[in-house]
Formats: sequence, C-alpha cells, structure tokens
Amino acid sequence: MASITNKIKEAAPRNRELLAILYETDHAPPALEQQKRFIDDLNNELSTVQKRIAVLDRQRVQEFKEHKKYRDSVMKRFAYRVSGKTDKFEAKAEKEEKEYFAVLQKERQAKEQEENIRDMRSKALEAQSDLEAEASRHAEAQKQLDNLYDSIFQGPTPAFPEEDRSEQDAESALQAYHNSRVLVEAESQVVSLLTEAMERLRKALIYTDEALSRSRMDMFGGGTFSDFMERNALDKAESQVNQMISLVQQAQRISPNVQDLPAVGIAHGSLMGDVFFDNIFSDMAFHDRIKASWSGLQRAQESLKDQMTLAKSRYQQAEQEMNAHAATLKAAREELQRARERIFERITNANQGEQNTPADDPPPY
Repeated sequence: MASITNKIKEAAPRNRELLAILYETDHAPPALEQQKRFIDDLNNELSTVQKRIAVLDRQRVQEFKEHKKYRDSVMKRFAYRVSGKTDKFEAKAEKEEKEYFAVLQKERQAKEQEENIRDMRSKALEAQSDLEAEASRHAEAQKQLDNLYDSIFQGPTPAFPEEDRSEQDAESALQAYHNSRVLVEAESQVVSLLTEAMERLRKALIYTDEALSRSRMDMFGGGTFSDFMERNALDKAESQVNQMISLVQQAQRISPNVQDLPAVGIAHGSLMGDVFFDNIFSDMAFHDRIKASWSGLQRAQESLKDQMTLAKSRYQQAEQEMNAHAATLKAAREELQRARERIFERITNANQGEQNTPADDPPPY
C-alpha cells in the first residue's frame, strides 16, 4: 500500500493544477450571483413597462376616437360657428388633440424603453452564460480537489487540530472573498448604468440645444416647419431623459448609495396652438420654457457627474478590499496545504521510526 508520503507526492501536480483553476475562477460564483439578481431586476422592469404599454395603447385608441370627432366633424365645427362659439370649438379640439398626442408620445417612449431594456437583458444573459461556464469549471475543480483530499485524509481528523484550524481559516477567507466579490460586481454594474445614463443625458442636452436653435428661428418667422422641428427635438430629448431616469433607478435598486437626481422636465407645446395661436409672444414664452428645461438638464448632469465620481470611488475601494481578501484566501489555502504536508510528514516519520525498532528485541541491560 502506498505510503501517505507517496500519495502526497503523486497528488502534488494535480493539487497545484486544481488550485490554479480555483484561483482563476474564484470570481465566477459571486459574479454569477450578482448577474442573476441584475437580470431578475431587468425582467421585473420589463414586465412593468409592458403592462404600461398595454394601458397606454388602450388610452391611445380612446383618445384618438375623441380627437377624430373634432378633427373630422364638419357639422360640429359648423354648429359652433353658427352659435358664435368658434373659440370654444377650437379650444376643445386643441384639448383633444393635445391629449391624444400626449398619450401617443408616452406610448412611443415606453416602447423605446422596452426595447432598451430588452437589449440590456440580452447582453446580460450573454454575460451570465459566460459566468455559468466559469462557475461550472470552478465547481468541478473544487469537487475534484475535495475528492483528492478525501483520498488522502480518510475519516475525521480530530487528532490534527492545526489542520482543522487552517481549514476553518481557509473557509472564512473564502466567504469573505465571496462577499467582497459580490460588492465589487454590484458597484461595477452601478458604474456601467450611470455611464449609460450620462450618455442619455448628454444626448438630451444636444436635442434640447437643437430645440432652442429652432425656437430662435421660430421667433423670427420660422413658420410651421420650425415648429415641427422644434417639437421633434423636444420629443427626442424627453425620450432620452426617460431612459436616463430608468437607468438611474436601476442603479439605485442595486446600490442604496445612489441618490435621486434633481427633477428634470422637458417643455411641451401644442401643434394646434402653434397653428392657431402662434405669435411672437407665445414663441418667446415657449423659448423661455425650453431654456428652463436646458438649465434643469444641466443641473441633473452636474448631479449625475457627482454620483458617477462617488460610484467609481466606491468601486475602487471595493476592488481594493476584494484584492486584499483574494490575497488572504490564497495565503490561507497555501497554509492549509502546508499544514497538511506537515501532518503527513510527521505521520510518515513516526511510522518509519516504529518500523526501525524490532518488536522481539530483548530489553536492554
């Protein structure tokens, strides 16, 4: 029967190989755990958005019916004109038109948000697939290492308390590393989400700048085309803002350290108002509202920059702590190996000493 020493020598190359695999894939289990939570959050958000789209779709159909009644009803228009209530008719028609286009815009923005979440989920699922492969490799290496140790350490080892202490230290170090890795993965996702939110906010500012430019043209007789391009730019800006808010909310669900941004609102106008009540005073007033929107976006951008700085700082600190825990784990595993080797060596030497003393020798005189 092979001695314990020979077993250790024979197992040493495989032991080093398995430890290297564990060291290489230690990140996978906690990263996979965090990734699954992130995907669950995306799934919940997607479900919420889809329900909202269904509600908005029903509202859009209803609002279109109301809007169409005034838009296409020659008899209603004639009746209001005969009774001298043309202004009342126009006001009512404008109201229905505004409500219809508001719902239409909300539904389109919700669908854009749905598409954005689907894209994020698709990428997250790809990342999860890679992590699952690494986690599976880690689990298999751990299983083989446990089997390797079991083939050498047969039965309980209460006679070797130093080995038990080293094993407990290694397990505690692994748990500490696991916890720190989960935090790193969470803060990494927060940084990624806030980075994307910054990009959405940057685009919103570009579209709002474009709206301001169109608004200036409108004040100097730009006409209906300028009105249309102005509203189109504002619509795009609001879509980007809504996506930015959604990204920040996702980051907040991952980390409670992410704070709310200042309230942001994009100016709204009315196509019918532009047609029937367009004048220099209304154009100037709406221009001021667009400038107010731009200022609000600037404040949100400064706040988001601060949040990004704090998030990166938290990530760097968490990464430093994780690296320290990784070093502690590596040292604990190495110490466990040394403790076992010392035990094996001691037992082997004791066995050799017993074999060198003949059992039938007479007692010394």
